[in-house]
Amino acid sequence: MIDVLLLLLMQALLAAVPILLASLGEILTERSGVVNIGLEGIILLGALMGPLAVDYLHDRAGLHLPDPWWPFVAMLAAALTGALIGLLHGYISAYLAGDQIISGVAINLFAAGAVAYGIQAYWGVAGYKQIPEWAKMDPAWVAVFAFVVAGVMWYILFRSRLGIIIRSCGEDPESAFNMGVDVNRVRLLVTVIGAALAALAGAYLSIAYLSVVTKELSAGRGFIALANVVFANWNPALAVAGAFIFGFFDALSYWLQTLNLARYEVTRMIPYIATLLIVAGVIGRARPPKAVGKAFRRE
Repeated sequence: MIDVLLLLLMQALLAAVPILLASLGEILTERSGVVNIGLEGIILLGALMGPLAVDYLHDRAGLHLPDPWWPFVAMLAAALTGALIGLLHGYISAYLAGDQIISGVAINLFAAGAVAYGIQAYWGVAGYKQIPEWAKMDPAWVAVFAFVVAGVMWYILFRSRLGIIIRSCGEDPESAFNMGVDVNRVRLLVTVIGAALAALAGAYLSIAYLSVVTKELSAGRGFIALANVVFANWNPALAVAGAFIFGFFDALSYWLQTLNLARYEVTRMIPYIATLLIVAGVIGRARPPKAVGKAFRRE
């Protein structure tokens, strides 16, 4: 029984990693005043572009690298993909004063179609591609990275001058501007970093955790990450606990399915039901940054 419990907890830890990475990216982004609800789409695109990039470089371009390097190339490709999406969303949100919700929805819709088409067009298969052994990464490495990022982000946000600047852009951008801060530039750069972290969550799913690329790979994890941001009250340290809770219910659903204790459709509902209950419990007590989602324009 103890062995089963330990295995479940380890699985929960690994399941928490993509939620944690996406949550950390969104916490950083929203602390600066920008909302990015396109996490689901960014995770999907990161999951696709990492394996696609290394497949092209390895098999078609003939680039020769030691096998242990390829997973890191995949992670880099995914991060760059996320950064480009974040650059677009950040520019629309900060400099064009566009609707941040519509921009995020557009990212999700684009990703849903682009990933399904990309798998079919590049690999010639319908919505499913197995990752080769040489491109796979040990999920423990990414788990360590995610927890280190959480600690560093907490320190930066709450113990450094840079954190004060970022938080001031999300709380009182007018005062930040009067103190000499380029609010929109900060928001743009932070959105780029946040989207890159979300894309890394996708690459983790495809090359480390599940070892496959599918058009439904994100499976709602981007939306769960948004819920975790609220649960964590925009605090990276609390996001670790929240991600583990969500990861536990995700692992539990697979465990129940493996033991044939419930139908697949029922077990896969568990993480989302848990998300609804947990978020319902913190709504009203969580306090978002005052200027989050609001464009800043100096008159």
